[in-house]
Amino acid sequence: MNLRFSAPAKINLYLRVVGRRVDGYHLLDSAMAFFPWFDRLEVMDEGDEITLQCRPQVTSAMEENLAWRAASLLRQRGRINRGVQLHLFKEIPHGAGLGGGSSDAALVLLALNRLWGLDWPLDQLCEVGLELGADIPFFLGGMAAHVSGIGEQLTMFPDCPELELVVVYPGIPLATASVYRNITETMVDEFKKSLPPSAQGTKNKLNFHNDLQHIACRLTPEINRGCEFLRACGATTTLMSGSGSAVFGIFNHQTTALSACEHISRVEPHWQVRYGRTFNVHPFDREWRLGIE
Repeated sequence: MNLRFSAPAKINLYLRVVGRRVDGYHLLDSAMAFFPWFDRLEVMDEGDEITLQCRPQVTSAMEENLAWRAASLLRQRGRINRGVQLHLFKEIPHGAGLGGGSSDAALVLLALNRLWGLDWPLDQLCEVGLELGADIPFFLGGMAAHVSGIGEQLTMFPDCPELELVVVYPGIPLATASVYRNITETMVDEFKKSLPPSAQGTKNKLNFHNDLQHIACRLTPEINRGCEFLRACGATTTLMSGSGSAVFGIFNHQTTALSACEHISRVEPHWQVRYGRTFNVHPFDREWRLGIE
């Protein structure tokens, strides 16, 4: 069986740091939706080993890729004695805060959960996914969501507004760990004091804000330049996604957004710029049905 799937990017519509656990992991409150920037995954039910071909390569070894690690961990936990061939075609930029690697890993877990006949429920898959990355449970959930804890607590957000966005990646990857390492205890206290009343309560309003943006901008000044370009082109709101370095601008009209996309691409040809409309439902179930017809 040869199956093909799309792994979408994610956008953090807001991201608040609300505390830190004793083990050092930061507690977050965020809202995430999907953005139409896709990696492509082919799954072939062949062989006794797990193999991965990734184009272009984003890790020095196959075994370091999150997609391969997800397949390996699921096979171990599910006591599966079959292999699989994975072909991953990367489009989502690496180190952009768009969740490309996590999206790939979640898609592998979803596909192999069915292909190998495990049929584990979402909470069981999320336990596996969380061992690999904090964003993976969101992608497994399959719907726009409010995310809390370290990423494992999901509150589905089916009426999340669909937004006209231009996403700008300035070509400089930014490691998530390097951003979080720069958060001090004083900063955590300040973040908590600045929380709006609705940040951890009412979930029907979006307060576009990212606590990590100031830190990330110190590490990668091009983040500020990306936001400045977007505002100059008519974006009503600009924000960094996740831990960066990609930023996005919200536009009132598609034509304005497309013009902004064209202008920024012309002025900064080495940046990656994408227009798209956020969406709230992961394409996996539809693509699975199409793949087995």
